Amino acid sequence: MQRMNDLNENTEYIEAYFKDQLNDAEKRQFEQRCLEDELFARQVAVFVTAEEGIRQELLQQKQQEWAGISQKPAIRPLKKIISIRLLPYMAAACLVIAIASYFFFRSETPNQLANTYIKEHFTLLSQTMNASNDTLQKGIAAYNNKEYNTALQLFQKVYQSNPANSKAKKNIGLVYLATKEYEKALQQFEELAGTPGLYENPGLFLMAVTLLERNKTGDLAKAKALLQQVVQQKTEGSKEAARWLKEWR
Repeated sequence: MQRMNDLNENTEYIEAYFKDQLNDAEKRQFEQRCLEDELFARQVAVFVTAEEGIRQELLQQKQQEWAGISQKPAIRPLKKIISIRLLPYMAAACLVIAIASYFFFRSETPNQLANTYIKEHFTLLSQTMNASNDTLQKGIAAYNNKEYNTALQLFQKVYQSNPANSKAKKNIGLVYLATKEYEKALQQFEELAGTPGLYENPGLFLMAVTLLERNKTGDLAKAKALLQQVVQQKTEGSKEAARWLKEWR
């Protein structure tokens, strides 16, 4: 009886996945389980095959009805639809289906959006020809060479001598983001967001990016709230934030 209950629960769980009724974390857990749990993978494969077999039978019946053919409907028993010998292959097909669904039928996850943004915008920092702040430019050069400790020291030196230098503050946070010291990055970006009088202030947006990149429990909800705030206040990053919110799944 317990085994039957487990099977029924799994069927509902599998059906919820293919109906897109699971959240991102649950979908990732489902796909990981397909990889690690052979019995569950077989159950998924059986579900997919049965659904397709029934769909084809119903389609054939409808075609016969539309063509005016009077014929008794007959859906083949499940045993004839599913060959036990093919179950290992179905399990492999299940994984392919899951991967295909993930990459071709879903938008990028928020974590992927943030990761792509970081790679495109923060792998290299732009330098200027203005030598008025040589230390800042040296810090940027060190950052671009992935000499993050040197870059951090230089950016901190600039900021300590001039706390109004928001670019140095931002770059300190970016060093921490690059080295995956997320708590320190969040602190820098939060302080940047609270800096009054800036014409452009990316602090809130960078906090959201950091949370999405870290991707711990609760980070997704916090990041979404920050992105909504960025859009409402039309601060720096608002266009990107609006696009991400639109693609959010």
